Amino acid sequence: MRMTSLRRLSHLPPECLLLAAFLFFVLRHLGTFPAAWADDSLFMLVAKSVAQGHGYALPILGYDWAHPYILAIGPTLIFPVALSIKLFGFSVAAARIPMVLFLLGTTVTVYLFALRSFNRTTARWTAFLFISFSAFINTGKPVLGEIPGFFFLMLGLLAMQRNSRTVLSAIMAGAAFGLAVMTKLPFGLIFPALGLAWIIAAIRRDGKETMFLTIVIVSAVFVAMIGLYWMGAFDKGFLDELRIFLFEKKSVVPSDQFVPIVARPRELLRMAYGHYVLAAILALTGWWTTRTKMRSSLSVIILSVAALFALYFLNGPGWYRALLPSTLLLFLFVPTGARRLLGRYGSIVFLGGMIFAQGYWQFNYRGASDSPEAAIAAQTFAAEWQGRDVVILSPEVFVRLPENSHWLFLSEELRNAERQPPELRQRLEQAKCLPIFRKESHEDLEKKKGTYLPVSGRYVVFSPSSDCKQ
Repeated sequence: MRMTSLRRLSHLPPECLLLAAFLFFVLRHLGTFPAAWADDSLFMLVAKSVAQGHGYALPILGYDWAHPYILAIGPTLIFPVALSIKLFGFSVAAARIPMVLFLLGTTVTVYLFALRSFNRTTARWTAFLFISFSAFINTGKPVLGEIPGFFFLMLGLLAMQRNSRTVLSAIMAGAAFGLAVMTKLPFGLIFPALGLAWIIAAIRRDGKETMFLTIVIVSAVFVAMIGLYWMGAFDKGFLDELRIFLFEKKSVVPSDQFVPIVARPRELLRMAYGHYVLAAILALTGWWTTRTKMRSSLSVIILSVAALFALYFLNGPGWYRALLPSTLLLFLFVPTGARRLLGRYGSIVFLGGMIFAQGYWQFNYRGASDSPEAAIAAQTFAAEWQGRDVVILSPEVFVRLPENSHWLFLSEELRNAERQPPELRQRLEQAKCLPIFRKESHEDLEKKKGTYLPVSGRYVVFSPSSDCKQ
């Protein structure tokens, strides 16, 4: 009987193993690993507001700030999460159910792209690379825009992969690219990549491809403009936000000094960046091997977007999430590059080892925190601070709390005067004389001992300044 079961399992296609590995890594500890933190909690607050009927808004000091421009994400992320919260009630796990679907959609789309571009074996290796990669899963499970944005990017590339250069294919590809930008604003890097592909097609005097790319670009811009409305792009503060981030390079937290990672080369020696360099070498080899079989515009777009995201990362504060889209695009060519450099059997050993190492890293909860600190702090705060006015600076705690008129939320990002919308400035002035709940580092807790009331772990409450009490 046991041998019969083993024989049946041996006849199952590798795709069943792919699905099993995917479900294991994505569904385990869905609501607790990675632990909810600042960014995804901020987005969950907006989704929670939509689900509760307060509109597409971020609650700041009791004011529902509609279409807040500090988020840089759009309705393609917020609305599915809001629907899940509406159906199942709020919990971190409920908010993440749509993210599981985005991860699944991305994996399937990547598999189909590799299947059409190369072969079934390469598609399987590529999907395994994605599923075993902790940065893919651990960025995709929280309510963040990188993986949903990448999903729409891949849909656009898949639409361009079709041999026919019809108007419908161009509109579909452009709409998908526009949805990527609508989902996560930095995916706007697709536009210079599309522009470069258009210029090359025009230089080659390929009229059909030039017209096709023109329709793609127009469609992408049209859809992205719809998304910009939800991102608060028609508010004056949106342009200031872009200016501050792109040109002045100020940190989102006023007390932090912005230093781009390119100015800290020692940090680029970390294992994660060595992994990226290895993937880049293999990917470029794989692309060079298959470049004549792939549509030239598709090659230009993929390599350009990968390079632009790498530059975006190097010129930023060093958040690996900014490098993730580049890494995932390179994964598309890694199996082919390994086969070219190492041969059939060598590539099997190498890719198997790479997938095992990635999977082992992820299996052992590496690359993300599973700390229950915020959840415990929310429970303790809710029990001990009923009926007491306080400003909460920690979104990962505030999003877990029930509605209470005494508890007001303020994002750390809005403590920077240049990022404050005019509607909130009077409220910010009034809130100066309220106690402040926030998380501090262990070092700062030691330095500030005696100036705060402990709540739980590193979460404490600071009393208002003495002049407010007079």
